[in-house]
Amino acid sequence: MSRLINRTKLVFLMVAKGEAGLLVREFKRRLYSNERSLCLRRDLDIPFETPAAKIPIEIRPMRDEDAPKLLGEDDTGISSEAVKESARRKLFFREKVPTCYVAVTEDGSPTYMQWLMAATHNDQIQAYFRGGVPVLKEDECLLEFAFTLEKYRGMRIMPHAMAEIAKKGLDFGAKYIITFVPEENIPSLKGCKRAGFSPYMVRIFKWRCFRRRCEFKMLSPDTPYFFDSQSVAET
Repeated sequence: MSRLINRTKLVFLMVAKGEAGLLVREFKRRLYSNERSLCLRRDLDIPFETPAAKIPIEIRPMRDEDAPKLLGEDDTGISSEAVKESARRKLFFREKVPTCYVAVTEDGSPTYMQWLMAATHNDQIQAYFRGGVPVLKEDECLLEFAFTLEKYRGMRIMPHAMAEIAKKGLDFGAKYIITFVPEENIPSLKGCKRAGFSPYMVRIFKWRCFRRRCEFKMLSPDTPYFFDSQSVAET
């Protein structure tokens, strides 16, 4: 019931932000659509050098005082999709699923946030994502809801922070870290590549009359990112 209430709140948040157009697109999407995302995976046993950010940052668990700065950012002037993702982060924060990590500057200002979730929280994960992510094995962790504050974008914080947060999976006994990115989100895919992640499988959401079916299709080992294949083909 609480999750139904949260999803209802998501609709009200869209209305409050004046995103009637987004609600119409969401209606059409859930009526009939196919959506593809890449599942990316990093093997923590493979040595990987964390890419440097342009400013010094430190990774630590999120604190109460970080929430207003990371979740209270003004949504004015941002895209409809960004408004939707902002609302999703705020609602997921209320689920209290461990652990959200943040990247902070030398003076302690938060710049970036992302959840690293272990298999021990599979019940909460599956209840929230409703089968949209696979049940984690004991040696797996899930990375989700990455977000960089607007003023810190372009500083290569995402690949650095993501790579470092992924390593926290070792504390939970994980060997593999997985994350999902829509195929059309090229900047995020490239950031994940710089963080040491590789294509692992494809997730397909099929919406038919407001019912969602999820399919996972494994990729062959060493499958390249599709934009790398395109670059090679063009040379």
